[in-house]
Amino acid sequence: MDEPVLVKADTVLKLGQRMEISVPGNTRTYASMLDDIRESSIVLAMPVDAKNNPLIAAPGTSVTCKAFDGHCYYKFVSSFQSKGDENGPVWFVDRPVDVEKYQYRVYVRVKNSQPLVVRAVNMDGSREPMIFTKTIDMSGGGLCFPLDSPLMVNSKVSVELDNIPGVGLIQLMCRVARCVEAEADGKTVYQIGVEFLSINRMIQNKLVKYIFDLQRDGLAKGIDDL
Repeated sequence: MDEPVLVKADTVLKLGQRMEISVPGNTRTYASMLDDIRESSIVLAMPVDAKNNPLIAAPGTSVTCKAFDGHCYYKFVSSFQSKGDENGPVWFVDRPVDVEKYQYRVYVRVKNSQPLVVRAVNMDGSREPMIFTKTIDMSGGGLCFPLDSPLMVNSKVSVELDNIPGVGLIQLMCRVARCVEAEADGKTVYQIGVEFLSINRMIQNKLVKYIFDLQRDGLAKGIDDL
């Protein structure tokens, strides 16, 4: 097993940087942002989930923070000190000395509705007619969308996304990772989760940046209830 790669936190952490926060015993991740760096603490915008529900923690809670600097992913474990209000609700956590550089990518999935063209791919490589739908959520490694009919797990589909800010047209081959029956507008639909089989690294980085911007915009709208 490879030894973790540690770098000085001061070279990675930047004001305005988006963060993903998690705590023990909670499987969800929460969006935040680095508001300030102080002598013994860092100030984070109040972490919230996809529905803008704030994360509640007790002093001393172990907090895992994940950050992206535009090229690499980093994480560190810190201790929650307290919450406060500095032009908005914030967290104070211990300032880290080092952060761990990821040797693999972790993709954050964000709810987003984008027009999508899907074509099922047969065993012989031929493609079925186009189906027009919209994304439910997306990440740098895959996306989810609804269909009226199920797709077999591990089958292949081609997807086409257009007009993604900073990215443009994306045409990708994907593997169906899950197919879940759900209800929408009183009828049965199937939520299809796919993972990208091959994607240009530059395009992927742009897509990840777009997704992070979506989360940042959602965070900037504020929290309704604390």
